[in-house]
Parts: sequence; structure tokens; C-alpha cells
Amino acid sequence: MSDDAASASGLKLKLTRTQWLICFIATLGFLFDIYELLMLPLIGKDALMDLAGVRPGTPEFTHWFRIIFFVPAICGGIFGLLGGYLTDLFGRRRVLTYSILLYAVAAFCAGFSTTPYQLLFFRCLVFIGVCVEFVAAVAWLSELFPDRVQREKVLGYTQAFSSVGGLTVAIVYGYLSQIASTGGGLPVMPNWFAGILGPISDGSDTAVWRYTLMSGLIPAIPLIIIRPFLPESPQWQKKKDAGQLKRPSLAALFAPQFKRTTIIITLLFALAYGGAFGALQHMRLILPKAPEVAAASNAAKTKAEAAAQAKKLDKKKTAIAGKKAFKAAEGVHVAHVTKVQEVGGLFGRALMAMVMVIVVARGTANILPFVGWSVLAVFLIYESLMGFGLKFTDPSNPDASVLTAHLMCLGKGILFGGILGIPVWWLTTRLTNYLKDAPCRSVLRAFQLPGIILMPLIFGFLIANSLSTAYIGVFIAGLLVIGQFTFWGNMLPRYFPVHLRGTGESFAANIGGRLIGTSFAFLVFTITDERWQGIFPQALHGTDGFAMRVAYTTAAIGFFVFALGWFIAGKLPDPQYGNPEDENEDEPKTIAAEDEEETTAPEDTHL
Repeated sequence: MSDDAASASGLKLKLTRTQWLICFIATLGFLFDIYELLMLPLIGKDALMDLAGVRPGTPEFTHWFRIIFFVPAICGGIFGLLGGYLTDLFGRRRVLTYSILLYAVAAFCAGFSTTPYQLLFFRCLVFIGVCVEFVAAVAWLSELFPDRVQREKVLGYTQAFSSVGGLTVAIVYGYLSQIASTGGGLPVMPNWFAGILGPISDGSDTAVWRYTLMSGLIPAIPLIIIRPFLPESPQWQKKKDAGQLKRPSLAALFAPQFKRTTIIITLLFALAYGGAFGALQHMRLILPKAPEVAAASNAAKTKAEAAAQAKKLDKKKTAIAGKKAFKAAEGVHVAHVTKVQEVGGLFGRALMAMVMVIVVARGTANILPFVGWSVLAVFLIYESLMGFGLKFTDPSNPDASVLTAHLMCLGKGILFGGILGIPVWWLTTRLTNYLKDAPCRSVLRAFQLPGIILMPLIFGFLIANSLSTAYIGVFIAGLLVIGQFTFWGNMLPRYFPVHLRGTGESFAANIGGRLIGTSFAFLVFTITDERWQGIFPQALHGTDGFAMRVAYTTAAIGFFVFALGWFIAGKLPDPQYGNPEDENEDEPKTIAAEDEEETTAPEDTHL
């Protein structure tokens, strides 16, 4: 019995020890991808204030923030594109492991930066490693699991777990900020690279951002141990050994059969990243405007300065103590809100992964209907317990027997459970039956449509209004923005044949996502610069209005990327490749419904 036949017959396919190991490494890679990418919005402001001596809202700050966001993205996009080519040329495993080692070591070294140029250099290396790793990992996973349903679950859930990376970096940053705000503080940084990078200055030698950067070394440790036990993609290796592996080519992506798909996917990837880099990652600059955050930060500063004066420290050290306390208190609140954002992203990724199993793998429709039956069961159990022991008599009829009371409770359980459970069962059944036959683009558009309305509201009002509304807003924003990336992690391998899989994924993810998508961050800092502040009301001019200029700009960008994404996603064809069990993987498996008429034209029978 084949793997697909086993799946169809209901047999559960267990993962081998090697496959569990593969899932662990891929999950670790995806987790720290997000860990590294979301690190900069958390530490960028404090790092630039320490290294460049700039203040938020000034032209100098805007200049450096644009550079620190965009230049690494350019490097990642260019070298990541090369990484996709290398993935197809040299294999998935080798490129995957070396890319993880690159960004882990570079992140650690970035913690010892003494100038903004050094930080920029190491962030470029981090982006190169992250961009290459994503492409290699997705291609690797898509070819290591022959069973279709199993493959979709592995691709979906390993990438869904990547949101834990954003949650983890927020926890680490918050924990370090909490320690820094206490009396003991963080230990002084060692000047290990003083001869190369220069000595770390006083006031920056206990900075939270340095230790946060250094924590990026963690994924390199298990990778070094496990790498000898990791297999190469059997599909890629088989074609290579047989001499059937075609040479990858960027030009091939724009051949007639791929051109339209390549352009649409690249644009959609760019808009997905635009939502992250043009809106989501700027929450760090908006949140300090919330009254609760501003009050807590100023209170911490005042307390630290008073303590320093009591110790009879000079003005410089007193100012440094106040500055550290202000940053630490602000960082604690930012970390908390970021955690909520990543929980929303984790929920969105998991929801997307579950739906993708139904839509892409055409899985069973028995998942969601259980919701309805569960509602019915809960009411039955609850009311039965009430009848058996928790409520022996009916208060409205004290003379009724225990049996009568029990039957009445059971009847109410059936009544209320049916009223709620049966409609839910019916709706979820219809939904799953629809999803089994729905085009893949419908899943993506379901995440994009509410974002058209909600993103302007979240970033234009909720985050800066109060801490409580910020929590609600970033949860929803995280769900809608981050959830989309699970879709692309599942779908990208299906749009290209084996010899173009790494190259195609790399072009869409790096040119579309990392290069074009991250440029939305550049756009944010350009529009919010003091030289452009005339487009905003007078009340938002100057450094004090910087946070709200960012808020309104990100709100506009959030609306734009979701509205345009929803429109373009309507043109997205269904995938034509991606089944490793097929011998002839270079031929399309399916054809998009919207393209079917074009492909059914009479064949030219002339010799």
C-alpha cells in the first residue's frame, strides 16, 4: 500500500526518528528566522541611540533607521537569491546548515558593535543567513515527506511554530529589561573584540539590546551536534545521481509557463512582508505614546535619578542611570505587547495550517464538525451532572423527584446543546466541504479581507490610545499579518518543479519579500521624517509628534497592502507541482481552473 493510499484508508503514518530530527532542525531554523527578524524593531531604537547618539524623530535617527532596516534587506534579497540557486545546485541540507550557522554567529558578534556601521555589517550577514535558510528549509521539508497529508502538516505546523520565535525574542527582551530595571542590573559586557571592534563605552556596556543580539547564537549549538545525522532530500539526490537534475536558471522563472505565476507570487509576497515591515514592526515606536507607557517610563527615570543623587553620583552618571531606567521600563511594556502580537501570530499560523491541510491536501472533512458535536456533548455532560448530584431538585418544583429533576436537566442539555451544537455542526460541515474543493487563493483572501478594515483602525488608533486597546490591536494584527506566512510556506514549493524549486522560492521570498516588502519600512521613515512633516497636521510636527506620524503612516500602509493583496490574490492560480511521489515532477500536476480554457484549445496537428 502506498503512503497516499494509507492516508486515504485512515491509517496513521508515524514519523521516524530521522523525520522527527528533521522537523526539529527545520522548526529551530524557522523559529530563529523570526527571532532574528523581530529582534531589530525591539532593539533598533536603543542601539542607535547608544551607537550613533541620535534621538527618535530627528533626521539623523530617521537616516540611520532607514539604513539599518533596508540595507540588510537588500543584502538578504540579493544573496538569498543566490542561495536559492545554490540550494538547487548543491543540495538542501548543506545550504540549510551553513546558513543557520552564519546568522547565529553574526547575531552574536553584533552584540559587541561599537559603531552603527559595525551593527549594519553584522545585520547584513544575519539577513543573508535568514534569507538563504528559509528557502533551503522549505524545499528540504517539501521533499522529505512522501505522504501528501503528512507533508502539509509538517510544512504547516513547523512554520506555525516559527511564531514562537517572535514570542521568544519578546520574552528574552522583556526579561533582560526587567533585570536591567532592578537594582542589580545586567553584568558588564566583556571587551572580547576590543582589538577589532573597539571598546564598549560606559553606559552601553550593560545595555539590554547587546545581550538580546547575543542570544541569537543559540540555534548554532544543537545544529553542530545534529548535522551529521541529517539526510539530504531523497528527491533531489535521486535526480542528481541519475544525471536528471536540470540546471537552475532565473530566466526559466519567466518562461511562458511560469511567468505569470512568478510575478503574482512575488507581488503577493512583497505585500505580505509590507504588512510586517510597513506596519507591524513599528509598534515599538508607536506604543511609547500610550499614556500608561509614558507615565511608567518617566516614573522609572525619576526614581533612578533620585537614587543616583542619593549615592552622590555626578551629573553624567545620574543622567545615564535615568536614561537606562527609562529605556528598561519602556522595554518591559513593549515586550509584553510584542508577546501578545506573537501569540496572535501563532494562533493565525496554526489556524492557517489547519485550513491548509483541508484545502491543499484535500484532507478529511471530519475536523471542524467536531466543534458542533463538542458543544452538544458539553451541555449533555453538564446538565447530566446537575441532575445526578449538583442539583437534586428543581427549585421551581421542590416536590419533584430526583429522577424527574435528572430527566429535566438531560432534556435541557439536549435542547440547548442542539440549539447551539447542530447549527455549528451544520455550518462547519458546509465550510469544510467547501474548503475541500475551494481554490487555494480563497484561504489567503480570507485573511486579507478583514485586514482592509482593521489595520487602519489598529495602527491609527488602538496602539497609541491606551495599553489595553494596544493589546487587542496587536493580537488581531499579528493574526492577520503573520498567519499569511504559513500559507506561503506551504504553497511556494508547489508552484515550481524540482530543478527550479529553490530558485523560484528564493526569487519570490527574497526579491518580493525581503527586498520589495522590507522597503515599506524605508517608506515609513521617509514619510515620517521632519522634512515631510508638512503633510501631517501641525500638532504632529517636531520630535514630539513623531510617534503619531508613524502611527498614521503605518495605518495607511496597512490598508494599502491588504487591499491590493486581496485584489491580486484573486488572480493567483492553483499550484501545479509539489508531489514528491511523482516521477515526472517537471510536468505540471494540475492546472488552475481559471487557466483551463486557455489550455483546452485545439492542438496544432501539422507536422
